[in-house]
Amino acid sequence: MIKNISSFKLAGLRAGELVRAAAHDSAPVRWAMAFTQRRKQLKTYLKRLFYPHREPKTDILRVLVHIKGGIGDVAMTRVFIKKLRETLPQAEISFCYDSKPIADMIFSDGLINRFQDRRYRYKDYDLVISGCHLLMFDYYDRSRLEKLAPDFIPALERGLDVQSCFKDFALYTPHLDGQLAEIAIAHGGSRVQNLGWFTGLEVGQNDRAEISLSAAKAEGILKRLGIFGLKYITIHDGINTNTDTSLGHPTRCWPQEHWREFVRLFKASFPNIKVIQLGGSKSQIFDFADISLVGKTTVADLPYILDNALLHVDGESGMVHLANLTRARCVVMFGPSKAAYLAYARNVNISAPVCGGCMNISKNWMTTCLLGYPPDKQCLAAIIPQTVFDAACRALRVL
Repeated sequence: MIKNISSFKLAGLRAGELVRAAAHDSAPVRWAMAFTQRRKQLKTYLKRLFYPHREPKTDILRVLVHIKGGIGDVAMTRVFIKKLRETLPQAEISFCYDSKPIADMIFSDGLINRFQDRRYRYKDYDLVISGCHLLMFDYYDRSRLEKLAPDFIPALERGLDVQSCFKDFALYTPHLDGQLAEIAIAHGGSRVQNLGWFTGLEVGQNDRAEISLSAAKAEGILKRLGIFGLKYITIHDGINTNTDTSLGHPTRCWPQEHWREFVRLFKASFPNIKVIQLGGSKSQIFDFADISLVGKTTVADLPYILDNALLHVDGESGMVHLANLTRARCVVMFGPSKAAYLAYARNVNISAPVCGGCMNISKNWMTTCLLGYPPDKQCLAAIIPQTVFDAACRALRVL
């Protein structure tokens, strides 16, 4: 589970005290913080009064997992859902997320039973788990859990024990996510492993939970996109449809001139392997890629494209975490994100040689360099194309 659970819990309490300490000497600040939280709770309570009821409960345990964040956060949750399914094989597991197409894509093979929109009532379920970097038991019906899943009770108790020391992290998410990452790393943990620590389950960063993909469907998708039968690698600039590009160069994006040089080096050595660019509506089209699929794919296409790629090259992004649910290996560049927290052992992971690791210090960490450096001086730009090319060569040699 964890090297030292007591030390981990104490670190959570210590960090929480830092938050409260800022308000201890100021009654107006304390009142404002309390008022904000009460207002949010009241708003949620009133909205739920008008949400539709589900059909009455039966002898089947109902579990809801509500995940917040981006496509990468949903992808990382799949490992946890797989473990939850193994632990509660007879349960009905519902999944709540802001985008049904993304949920349908990541759980297309039946790992969950149903999709649930945000209009749900706690008491329609026996266990409600929600969060992103950490998971909390928002609601649980202990009597029904004891009756229908008695073997789950020890995990429930372990999860509640850890959660009790990290309440401030859930309350002030995402502002403390970076601090949570530091605590996890210091105690031998990681982003995916956190999901197990907070729910009492054994979940590892490198546990596999591949999506079961149809070969016939893969052929149809690749033919529609004109890439069936090709040998190819995929590249991605780290920008998704939710990335705010109004503040300048996103900090998790490698400079375009670096991408150009990488592709030049790659094509010189592997002329028969196509370089295919993936991306959404906000990505810049690379005129030096052999094929650009920017804006030409659906969400449902992505795992099939990645699954048939020889390699995926990217900055740490949702696409990397999605690729981890396929056969694809990746070369991943880490700048603001921490490899010790987010990397997978099966990939070739490259950390910026200078600066870096500023994730979640500010809410704008993904869109603005916190030290004010221009794009060509930011941490990710310090990773040179030759380094990435050499990593790609090593990765292709082991295939």
